[in-house]
Amino acid sequence: MIRRSFGFLAAGLLLPLIFFAGAVRAETGVQIGDAAGSGSVDVGVQQKKVSGSSEKFEEYRDVKNGFLVNDASIRLENDKSRFFIDVKIKNPVQENEFYSLTGGMHGLYKFNIFFDSIPHNFSNGVLLFNGAGTNRLTIPDNVQNSLESVEQTRVERGNVITDTNGEDALAQAIVRGLYAEADPLTFRLKREKAGFGFDYNFTDDIKAFAKVTNEKRTGARVITAGTYERFAQGAGLAHTADLFVVSGADLAEPIDYRTTTVSVGAGIYKKSWLADIEYGFTNFDNHNAALIWDNPFRITDNTATNAAGAAAAAGDNGFGRGRFARGQLSLAPDSKGHDFTVSGAVDLPLHSKFSGSVSYGWITQDSPFVPYTLNSDINNLTFAGAPGALGIDVTNPASLPQGSLNGKVKTLVQSYSLTGKPIQPVKVALKYRYYDYKNESDEITFPGYAGFGESYWRLFKNDVTGPDAPVVNEPLSYTRQTADLSVDYHAAKPLTVMFEAGWEGWDREKLRIDSTTEYSVGGGFLYKAAKNASLKAGYKYAKRDVDGYKPGNTAANPEAVGLVNYDWAERERHKANARFQYDPFESLSLGLSGQYLNDKFAEGSRFGLKKAENVTGGLDATYNPSERLTLFLNYTREDRKSNMRSGAKDDAFDLASTTDNEAVLFGNFNPANEWNSEIREKTDTVGIGAAVQLVPGKLTLNANYNLSYSKMDFDNSNPNRDLAIANGFAQGAKLANAVAQPWPSVVNRLHEIKGNLAYNWFANLTVGVSYLFEWYKLDDFAWDNLNPYMAGLSAENTTRFVFADATYKQFEAHVGQVYMVYKF
Repeated sequence: MIRRSFGFLAAGLLLPLIFFAGAVRAETGVQIGDAAGSGSVDVGVQQKKVSGSSEKFEEYRDVKNGFLVNDASIRLENDKSRFFIDVKIKNPVQENEFYSLTGGMHGLYKFNIFFDSIPHNFSNGVLLFNGAGTNRLTIPDNVQNSLESVEQTRVERGNVITDTNGEDALAQAIVRGLYAEADPLTFRLKREKAGFGFDYNFTDDIKAFAKVTNEKRTGARVITAGTYERFAQGAGLAHTADLFVVSGADLAEPIDYRTTTVSVGAGIYKKSWLADIEYGFTNFDNHNAALIWDNPFRITDNTATNAAGAAAAAGDNGFGRGRFARGQLSLAPDSKGHDFTVSGAVDLPLHSKFSGSVSYGWITQDSPFVPYTLNSDINNLTFAGAPGALGIDVTNPASLPQGSLNGKVKTLVQSYSLTGKPIQPVKVALKYRYYDYKNESDEITFPGYAGFGESYWRLFKNDVTGPDAPVVNEPLSYTRQTADLSVDYHAAKPLTVMFEAGWEGWDREKLRIDSTTEYSVGGGFLYKAAKNASLKAGYKYAKRDVDGYKPGNTAANPEAVGLVNYDWAERERHKANARFQYDPFESLSLGLSGQYLNDKFAEGSRFGLKKAENVTGGLDATYNPSERLTLFLNYTREDRKSNMRSGAKDDAFDLASTTDNEAVLFGNFNPANEWNSEIREKTDTVGIGAAVQLVPGKLTLNANYNLSYSKMDFDNSNPNRDLAIANGFAQGAKLANAVAQPWPSVVNRLHEIKGNLAYNWFANLTVGVSYLFEWYKLDDFAWDNLNPYMAGLSAENTTRFVFADATYKQFEAHVGQVYMVYKF
């Protein structure tokens, strides 16, 4: 209400002042005492019509109907006192509004007060929970009772995922009835930022500043929590055609953040050198420490079970997961940050300059931990190491080893640059940057944690062959250093040759890797064949080496043997780009550009991202045959391709066609269950437009059309298909869920048409009409015909998952406006 009142008040006070000032002297500005003023106001009447996903159409904007003030500004200056004041308003009393008041005295001081608001509409959906936007999501008790009473357990299902006793159908009927009665909900975020800044010049060389900002973010967005069970199909427990039962829900994460920043600084700025110092403080406050939600499918706590329906010992937890009555998730903790920065620069001989900065900061957070879980039945587990054996209450935060992380991170940043012209045709630049992230938070060892959908007690973080990893947090630290050298040599009047070399090094602690080192080298040229023609091209090669990557299937790295994180993998990169500019006539300008990027990752490893390619080409042209007509065209084609190698985990295996020890060769992943995926996306972007002066100096038409079209194709294959067939697996893989499947293409497109007809009625008054048409459509097999609730759907291998159905598929929007722009 305060913000809305401020918006109405600002618009109400500014508009009469503008019109009064314009009435005094419309064409040459206004004079108010000793002050000269100028400004403008843009007002209009707007109408919109949107069908489909209005949230996608208004993702970062607010398009309203009725009378609008689009833009308004006024500036007053007094030449005698050197005082000035500048007011700017955009979209007052709308979701995407902006207000700014700047003033001061030229050469002495300046102040600024502003308020900026930006919406972010995610999507529309249906949430079965009450309390969206708060930290407590609830389901009526009678719903939980009804759904718990029709739970189909592992023992009841047997080895199949199908609805064996009709309880899935009963659960479906209950949940679908709830969806039919629930109201739609828009998941959205609102950012509101206000601030004040003040600059003061003690002398022409000595200056100081202070700035305070406060940002509020409120709203709710979709997050997901859940777990799964693996059901073996057919006789026994041979995992040849496993299916999965997924249990969980889409939730509404509450967003209620406050971020306050304060910065002050001062400096000396001489002609040949400068030096300044700055201190910054940041306070982040999340009004919600945790999100707690009711489990729609249970009103009483229970624990996971083994295949026979009993939890007899540690590890017998494969089924009946997600059986808590209330779940919990910790949210972003409060924190405080401090930062000191000293920087300076000095001119040196040989037309050179040295600049540098050093910044030291620290961030702390001491938010209380939430308890292990709210599932009280975990207290009844009594196997060795379980809460019942340890005598701890997992629902009480006092049972934790300590009450908070006592988090503290220190950062040290250094940046230096040396540039110069040692000889006239040569420019040299040398840059170095050092960033040290030191995590001094407490390292805490826990006796275990509530896993498998908060329904069981896990003693180890990683269950692997050999020693298991204890449950302990990892205060990750790293140091990153970069150095770059560039040389430009003006070899001749039309030709400049460029050379560059670089180095980047990472040293990491508490990660599955020790360090990475990357070297790069490149070159290019700029050739100006004539005044109206030029060609610029460049190429860069980079090679990254890795040291100390922990192998898979170990306590330090529980992933598959041969799986490498692409960001830590050895990489070879080729990057090239070119730009040709040609203006054959004064009225015509043409440009051609292209870029090629090729990354190869860990080619010797089995799994992970292996290759990423990107080829981009573009054309732009502008034709201005006369003062009355301007035409433009731009087109871009981007072709992206990536290759991923994957595999499905299996139990112990033996290939009849060989006497090798496969477990040693391949770890815990059978080569007969590998598949490759190639994902290729082509994106075409087209823009055409024209500006036509229908009546010179009076009537102007601007119109343009833009199209963005993207198509993503998937090509999946089993690389060891022949091996699998030779060993008796006719589908080309041992596991049915490892057989490469064809996926439909994903296509999205956006058409946009803009038109604006403006008439300069008077020298200071323009009236006009504008029109906007947007049409968007997404075809995605992952969302097409998606049921908001899945239960007993064998084709999906999923049950007991409640979705918010927060998707956007398409929209069609028409927006028209009649407006007036008045300048004074």
